[in-house]
Amino acid sequence: MATVDAIENLTGLDKATQLDVLRRRMATVPGRRDHAPADLPTAVPLDRPEPTTSIVDGDPEPAVAAVRGKTLRTLRTMPVPPPLAALLPRRALARGTAVTVTGAGSMLIALVAEASAAGHHVALIGQPRLSLLAVHEHGGDLAKVHLVDPGKTDPLDAASICLDGVDLVVTTVHGRDVPPTRARALLARNRRHGSVLILTDGHMPGTDLTIASTVCGYGGIEQGRGRIRSITLETTVHGRGTPDRTGRYTLTAPTFGEQGLRWTPTPADDLAGHRPVAVAQ
Repeated sequence: MATVDAIENLTGLDKATQLDVLRRRMATVPGRRDHAPADLPTAVPLDRPEPTTSIVDGDPEPAVAAVRGKTLRTLRTMPVPPPLAALLPRRALARGTAVTVTGAGSMLIALVAEASAAGHHVALIGQPRLSLLAVHEHGGDLAKVHLVDPGKTDPLDAASICLDGVDLVVTTVHGRDVPPTRARALLARNRRHGSVLILTDGHMPGTDLTIASTVCGYGGIEQGRGRIRSITLETTVHGRGTPDRTGRYTLTAPTFGEQGLRWTPTPADDLAGHRPVAVAQ
């Protein structure tokens, strides 16, 4: 039966020593198989067809190049849900990226679920309202999701430690503006360790992307009655080196006999059937 190593008592140590001990422990986190620095050679573009020559043909180079290209893409990027994949240049988030996520919580949940399902470790710092049940329903692996309660301390201290050993770090800044000097240090650590850092509120200078999602319609509510079977999100992505792009996708709950939630593109003309919900006062 597996056991968990006890964490030594750090109460008698100063803050700098405590951080050093925790960082060394984070560096030993097992299973971070996709960890890689952000300065790897440029990966093969996603839209380029892979060589199909087999080693049996006598020349192993094309097959080896195909495997190497796929491996580099895995090491350099982190998968995202379909609505974001359609809006990002590489259909994934590059490692070392810092992202601000605002608006509908379904998009953040989908990001956590997609990353954990792919085997990446995820740290949720100060996110008590994020539903783990929803992450599971999106297909996420809860064994890869780690909850961190920063208490009264600065959540960025916890984020800085987690970046040493966790692939995706989601943190709050309690609606405040992060000082530029603190932001530069955190972003440099994020790039050096090849993680992805997500802020859910507040503002931090130097972030690479902003992902804003709003609910623009619901399905299943007819004439004031029924059950919500789907929601339609309008998602906008903008940032440095990324053109502003907007897309609409509908997230539909499974019906009888189906498994898992389903994302489908939604043209603007189809929103007539997804009426806004009016809440009775």
